[in-house]
Amino acid sequence: MLAVNVDRKTEGKVQNIFGSLPEIRQANELDALLDTLSPDIPWGERQAAAKRIGALRNPKALPALLAALPVDRFWMVRCEIIQALERIADPAAVPTLRSLAENDGFKVVREYAAKAVERLS
Repeated sequence: MLAVNVDRKTEGKVQNIFGSLPEIRQANELDALLDTLSPDIPWGERQAAAKRIGALRNPKALPALLAALPVDRFWMVRCEIIQALERIADPAAVPTLRSLAENDGFKVVREYAAKAVERLS
């Protein structure tokens, strides 16, 4: 075991650095997940990324999720994005969700979006 003599000032800095590591890891993970929402990525990977983004509940994901939602070609991915938006729970998503609830070509997506609007309103 390595023993190091650290003064109180240095100890506080070290604790601050190590204390912020989970936030840094989450930010890096979020960036990678948001990149995975690109239409060039296979739909299953986009769906899994949306699910993980929802689990993170990070409001920084909101703009990317709202941008991806109306344009993703696969209804399963759109449903997962809707669920992610619900978990983030930002009412700013309501207009996009309302539009989807009224206009999406898939009944299941319209239903998911309508329920999300109810929960976020």
